[in-house]
Order: sequence, then structure tokens, then C-alpha cells
Amino acid sequence: MNIPLAKQWVAALRSGKYKQGKGKLRRGDEFCCLGVLCDLVAHDEWVGETFRQYAGTLPGSISEQVSVAHLRLATMNDFGKSFSEIADVIEAEIQKNL
Repeated sequence: MNIPLAKQWVAALRSGKYKQGKGKLRRGDEFCCLGVLCDLVAHDEWVGETFRQYAGTLPGSISEQVSVAHLRLATMNDFGKSFSEIADVIEAEIQKNL
């Protein structure tokens, strides 16, 4: 697990900078929790609402960096868990990897 990146992700989710959306990595100015991670890793790789040709899924290269159950996080996001609640789950994973 890339702990510094995971900590940045947690901070970004709690920052209030990102408006939470559902169903896609990004839709307009709304991001799912995984879209926030993509934005942190490579902000300049968005083409409209698409990130590196991945409209709704997390690229494997990014998933490998954080080593978390990204499908679980996406499900939490899409079923109404807040960014703060999702950040709590990521923090628990960070603690397991220290």
C-alpha cells in the first residue's frame, strides 16, 4: 500500500473540495470516491468526464497503489455513504498496513 497516497486520498475526501457523485468516476463537477483518487494521481488525465478511457472503473495501475477493496468503496459511495465514512474505511486499511 502506498501509505502517503492513501493518506492524501483520505485528506482529499474530507477536504470539502470535491462534490460527491455516484455511478461514474466523474460526472461534471461531481466525483465518486475513486474519481477523487484518480484526480489526485493524475489530474491532467481527465478528458471531459473520462479518466484514461475508464468511465466508471478504477484503472488497475491506480488500484495497485492503494491496495484497498475499491469495489467495496465504490458500492459504499453509490449507496449513500459519505466521503467521511469512506475515508474512515481507508484509514482502517492504512492502520492495518503500518
